[in-house]
Amino acid sequence: PTKTTSQTTVLWITYLNIVLYALSYQLQTPVEPFLIKKLSEEAGDPDGVNRTYGNLQSFFQTIQMLGSPLVGVVLDRFGIRYTSALVFLASSLCYAILSIAYDLPTLFLSKVPTIFQAAFLVAQATAATSTGNDPAARAAALGRMTTAYTIGATPGPTL
Repeated sequence: PTKTTSQTTVLWITYLNIVLYALSYQLQTPVEPFLIKKLSEEAGDPDGVNRTYGNLQSFFQTIQMLGSPLVGVVLDRFGIRYTSALVFLASSLCYAILSIAYDLPTLFLSKVPTIFQAAFLVAQATAATSTGNDPAARAAALGRMTTAYTIGATPGPTL
């Protein structure tokens, strides 16, 4: 079976969203150590700043670990469109809170919305459903999805 024009359009829009998602994530990641240094009472203690950054990353990874299965449930119950909107809303909220962080608790608070920040999971579901029963098309779509993430993630830290 061949893909329809609308399925192809959905895939290309998803690829573009993943590029922007990865770029946005990689833009904020290198800034966090500087924010911790600026907002921390341990600004003069490099070990304290490193420890706080490690705690922030551990907190973020725990939130992500808890959120991925939750996003899967939302995806199954409400569909790709709703879950995609939720994921990008959560990312936007995370970045908005991060932009106004004035102390360490606010910086940690900015990670809470990331419980729904699993855009790549939603993109994979989009690729799987948009390619029908064609395993070669599915593999190609998933490969392009990974390429899209890499394209977005690579320039982020340098900007």
